[in-house]
Amino acid sequence: SLKSNGEEIDEKAEKELLKTITDRYDSQTSPYYAASRLWVDAIIDPLETRKVISMGIEAANNSPIKEAYNPGVIQS
Repeated sequence: SLKSNGEEIDEKAEKELLKTITDRYDSQTSPYYAASRLWVDAIIDPLETRKVISMGIEAANNSPIKEAYNPGVIQS
């Protein structure tokens, strides 16, 4: 959009803009950033992945089986 307006960005401003964007990107891709906003349920140690997955499968296996929800024919 700068070029369409006939403007050009100088090298110093370009480097500052790139640094601002990369700093923001680096801070927002942290798992702690995601967890602080409740975007994830937990942060697990990669060594504990198998244990956490096994716990989830075990919980699903012990969950009572309910009849499937059947709304019938939906007319719109």
